[in-house]
Amino acid sequence: MLRVITVKQALRASSQLAATRNPEASSYVQQIESEWETAKPFKEIPGPTRWQLFRGFQKGGQYHKLEMNEVMRLHKQQFGDICVVPGLFGMPSTVLLFNEETFERVYRTEGQWPIRGGSEPVIHYRNNRKDKFFKDCIGLFTNGADWGKHRSAVNPVLMQHRNVAVYLKPMQRVNHQFVQHIREIRDPESKEVPVDFLNSVKQLTFESVATVALDKELGLLRENHQPPEARKLFKNIEILMESFFVLGVRPSIYKYISTPTYRKFSQAMDELFDTCSTYVNEAIERIEKKSAPGSSKDHKSVLEQLLQVDRKLATVMAMDMLIGGVDTTTSAISGLLLNLAKNPEKQQKLREEVLSKLPSPDRDFTLEDMKSLPYLRAFIKESMRVYPVTFANVRSAGTDVVLDGYRIPKGTHLIMTNSFLLNDERIYPRAKEFLPERWLRQKDDKEDSSDFLMNKSTSSFIYLPFGFGPRLCVGKRIVDLELELTLSNLVRNFQIEYKHPIENPFKCTFIYMPRIPLNFKFTDLKY
Repeated sequence: MLRVITVKQALRASSQLAATRNPEASSYVQQIESEWETAKPFKEIPGPTRWQLFRGFQKGGQYHKLEMNEVMRLHKQQFGDICVVPGLFGMPSTVLLFNEETFERVYRTEGQWPIRGGSEPVIHYRNNRKDKFFKDCIGLFTNGADWGKHRSAVNPVLMQHRNVAVYLKPMQRVNHQFVQHIREIRDPESKEVPVDFLNSVKQLTFESVATVALDKELGLLRENHQPPEARKLFKNIEILMESFFVLGVRPSIYKYISTPTYRKFSQAMDELFDTCSTYVNEAIERIEKKSAPGSSKDHKSVLEQLLQVDRKLATVMAMDMLIGGVDTTTSAISGLLLNLAKNPEKQQKLREEVLSKLPSPDRDFTLEDMKSLPYLRAFIKESMRVYPVTFANVRSAGTDVVLDGYRIPKGTHLIMTNSFLLNDERIYPRAKEFLPERWLRQKDDKEDSSDFLMNKSTSSFIYLPFGFGPRLCVGKRIVDLELELTLSNLVRNFQIEYKHPIENPFKCTFIYMPRIPLNFKFTDLKY
């Protein structure tokens, strides 16, 4: 009885606090309060035992060699719309959710400082670094009040639309280099790029993020004379992303014993820190020269603006943007290329829209140009539905909450597997078809209008490529611009084809990355 009273008091306090900030969220908390007493206890949620989970990931086990989305799908088949996966080796137990109604309830009650797991390897490294550099500034991988303080500091810089103009020009330069890079590496006869073209896409996204985070073009898209420090930085980001899955998702004892994977991860983090610190120091020198009397007064770069907030925060944010922005954007661009190649009629429709605004492939886009390309944005949305970047969104319960009839205590780690619903016919009619038209605002009786291609009652909590709420991806505006520029420049320079099988093209750790060679055919357009 004491437990029930405590929970009800906590829920009532949460409800009163939420009411002052968000009346809609308050109604959810009040509804949950009334449901709590009749809900089933947490311990009754189905799921594998610790032994079954540990044995399952070993050689010969049911999860061995399965990709993460396949593991999740197997859990859904075995246990239904909700199940609990027990934590191993210091990892918390996690509840898997497969129902869009539970997604909404989680987001509506996540609170002022939503907690997102999955970044434990980075937090562990930063908390245990010997020089204590990160003691008072772990960055946006952390949670709670510290995260809120840092996010409030960077939001005015990274989330303001006016700052798009600051990085539009440098990102366009990188994009032009990418187009030239394609012409340099493709076969002169077949016009196909090499099978390792994925590496080139990663270099594009890395360069684009670096122009914002470090206020510097690193030169990775040059076929020759790539700066060694830039190659090293690029390689370390690859090591970090490879290690993240092993340390942050699979059972690992790295918090107790420094495993080979963690040592490699830690070394890459050390070198990333050193390189970013060097680049930030160089930027400070450039900024000081630019501020000297008689020098030109351009708009302040993102790095300059972050340095005005706090020098340490600027360094940490540069690292966080490189860690979080390369593989995710690479995945999205890979999906865009595949959808261009698979759907030539949609490619042509997109090309016509782009060329109607910029007939010359040499002219740069303006912000006004970017605002008047609705089919471009619809194409990107549909591509990220067909080929999502991640298979799930992660949160911790912001309050005691009832999900699928079970009591979920505050702080419980949750994985919302929304990607499984993106090809659901009841939500997205003709879901297997690539139809950007479903995202356009049309009101007619044609079968290809958005009214026919989108269920009007579709929950807005299913399609969330950038997350939701206060923890919406801080780099969303940067990624949006990068995808729009890349897609526009590719279709106004090339006809894009793919002459090879496209069966099951992506593999999944937490992020979907191509498993097939991306040797696209890029044929120059004639004007």
